[in-house]
Amino acid sequence: MSRQRRNFSAKFKSDLVIELLKGEKDLNTLATENNIQPNLLRNWKKEFLNNASAVFDDKREENLKEKLAEERKEKAEYAKKVGQLTMQVDWLKKNLKKFVDQTTRVNLVRNLLTTKELPASVGAKLLDINRTSIYYKSLPVSEEELECKAIIDHLHTDNPTWGARQMSAQLKNRGYHVGRRKARRYMNEMDICPIYPKMNLSKRMQQAKVCPYLLQNAVIDAPNQAWSIDITYIPIKHGFLYLTAVIDWYSRCIVGWEVDDTLDTRMVINALKKAFKTAKPQILNSDQGCQFTSQRYIDFVKENGIRQSMDGKSRWADNIMIERWFRSFKYEEAYLTQYNNIKEARTAIGRYIHTYNFERCHSALGYKTPAECYYPAMLLPYVA
Repeated sequence: MSRQRRNFSAKFKSDLVIELLKGEKDLNTLATENNIQPNLLRNWKKEFLNNASAVFDDKREENLKEKLAEERKEKAEYAKKVGQLTMQVDWLKKNLKKFVDQTTRVNLVRNLLTTKELPASVGAKLLDINRTSIYYKSLPVSEEELECKAIIDHLHTDNPTWGARQMSAQLKNRGYHVGRRKARRYMNEMDICPIYPKMNLSKRMQQAKVCPYLLQNAVIDAPNQAWSIDITYIPIKHGFLYLTAVIDWYSRCIVGWEVDDTLDTRMVINALKKAFKTAKPQILNSDQGCQFTSQRYIDFVKENGIRQSMDGKSRWADNIMIERWFRSFKYEEAYLTQYNNIKEARTAIGRYIHTYNFERCHSALGYKTPAECYYPAMLLPYVA
């Protein structure tokens, strides 16, 4: 069994040394009475005598003041550095939450479980996510749910006014036991909203972020005067994806698009970044979905000098250009092809959009292709 280390105060040491210097007791006797080793007391005495001259040093007080001043300076520097680091961390947390979606932040913290660079709890706090979310694993989507969502997608494309009750009834007629609540959940996950006027019984929280519709009776006679952007659901073999598309009103040309398995603002902005490599519109119209009313999207559009326009609530006709294109895309491509994964979907969709832009003649354009009306009008080279 190991002996516990004893700690002696400065007063205890000095009192013993002074008593030893008086000469009334010898070193061994004092050591035995106080249960310490004689060599230890001998060392204390030596240290005491070596430092005795410091008591009469005139510069002692001055040295002490200098030492205290240096310590204060160091503390002030540390406080300044802590303040700067706190501001930097707050800025990073604010902007990470604003510009990085939750899925990416959760994955970053999950990596800490392997790398051990930081405790996962610290990473979760820094990235402003719930710590329990990094341990959560979602269950795979069942085949029945995928079948139900594919049916809802078809029905909504043909009957955009049907709501959750009607979808539930249609699914039950096809042998699926889906109530209206589950049907509504499926529709929400697919970003599908029935199109019909709703009573304005209360003001929505997002109302302050809703922009006016700027294309009422507008005359569109050139490319890039107005674009429309929207998101649609795409079924694949073992799940589903989302397609964001951007269309030019004048030429009906698809100027930007993006496919992802996560419905968030990042996907929408990526589609616009691709489109902006060629040109930027004067007006960009969308519906009132949460991706388009988010502060990140609003700031992005404003930073690029574009006027933001939004459909009236449940006014699908306000965004008719992109809605019509989605209908054509689904019946000519998505419903005829079963994509195995996101890579296959991206390749096939890219091929369809290229054919639509450069090869398919459009009756509203005098049977010219969208690309023929879009690129030459901007004096850009037209290459199919």
